[in-house]
Amino acid sequence: MSTMILDLGGYTGGDDVQKLYFILIGSVFLFSILFAIIIWRQTIKFEKKALVAKQAKEEYLKQLMLEQEEEKRLAELRLQEESQQNLEQELLEEDTNSPNTEDTEDHKE
Repeated sequence: MSTMILDLGGYTGGDDVQKLYFILIGSVFLFSILFAIIIWRQTIKFEKKALVAKQAKEEYLKQLMLEQEEEKRLAELRLQEESQQNLEQELLEEDTNSPNTEDTEDHKE
């Protein structure tokens, strides 16, 4: 009779635990794959946005450089015009001063 008490009637509890363990491992594996796919898709979206932002930045820098070159060219032109005007004004002043000195020299004689 003592052997009957210990006999559980064919109950194999270890098999149920093993099945639950495999189900747990399988579900963790599936969730890991699912999260990997989600992260991968988000990475692709982020890469696309980063590429668009990089191209916009490059276009902006290109436009900025063109504007700076144009401003530099205009500043150089203004400087040349100013120096030419100053030179012409100095020449005019010399011309107006030269006849006066010649006139005074003629009157001295």
